[in-house]
Amino acid sequence: MIHSSTQRTAVLGIFTLLFVLVIPILFAEKAEAAGLQQAYVRPDRLKASTATTGLVCAKTAVTDVTESNVVVTFPTGFTLGLAATFTVTTTNLPSGATAWAGIGTATNVTSQAVTFPSSNLTANTLYCFNWSSTTAVTNSTAGNDKTGTIASGGNSSSYALSIISDDQIVVTATVPSTFTFSLSANTDTFASSLSTTAQLSNGVTATIATNAASGWVAWVKSANAALNSASTGATIATTGSIDDTPTALTGGTNGYLLDVTFTDSGTGTGTVTQAAGYGAEYDGNSSNTGGTLSTTFQPVAASSGTTDGDTVIMKSLARISAVQAAASDYTDTLTVVAAGRF
Repeated sequence: MIHSSTQRTAVLGIFTLLFVLVIPILFAEKAEAAGLQQAYVRPDRLKASTATTGLVCAKTAVTDVTESNVVVTFPTGFTLGLAATFTVTTTNLPSGATAWAGIGTATNVTSQAVTFPSSNLTANTLYCFNWSSTTAVTNSTAGNDKTGTIASGGNSSSYALSIISDDQIVVTATVPSTFTFSLSANTDTFASSLSTTAQLSNGVTATIATNAASGWVAWVKSANAALNSASTGATIATTGSIDDTPTALTGGTNGYLLDVTFTDSGTGTGTVTQAAGYGAEYDGNSSNTGGTLSTTFQPVAASSGTTDGDTVIMKSLARISAVQAAASDYTDTLTVVAAGRF
């Protein structure tokens, strides 16, 4: 068969047109959703098989994308609750994050995919929200590379998690017990010679510091329960009885007592007191009353808690009758101790 040149030209033109139309289709790449700039899911617990709340964050690079929802697909093996359990909050977000626009309680849970409502997102902005109920998500068994996706407005990115056997570290520490005690002096004298008027000694101060949670107690013991003169054999004996009530030195009689006051440091948890059984006996008036001395330890003050330096001031108190034997060697020894109540 003989074809004319006109026919050959027409056929060639048709093939050329088909080539131009078909070849781009044959070589065209499959369209894919754009990726998010950043995407992550952070469960608040990574312990295996543990119910957890968590955080979802994403940043899109695409502008003018209409957002109607965000779909968070959790890894296989995670147990999900109903849509109503996926309540959300937008507090306590990472630094620089913005509350996810239009976010609300999930509207659908299908298999591992949870759909939340969303408004339009601004490009180059990190948006975040929390799912706030532990009934929503329970972690899978332990393992690495637990993958899922976050998709919003045609943008989608994958993420990965690691679930471990235990995600908590128990921190332990020890605070050592401390206790310091000191006396301002080891001798004490009366401010003036004894007379028929009550006289106070200059006094000695005990300073106590401790971190004992229940505070401290201070005790005093008298060697003689009296001021004794070796040269004359004369005695100025203590007076009264130990009954949580101070004793007054009355005129015309001998008497020897101990008056104890204190200063609370004001730092720490403790308060210094002289309660019944803990120093009320020695809570005198720094004039003519004080506590009866004993040859066994008697508590003179106590604190209820820690302190960086409470002070206990101890002053002897004495008066004599007009016929008390004269001597310059009247003496007694007080032993002062204290202990922390840990």
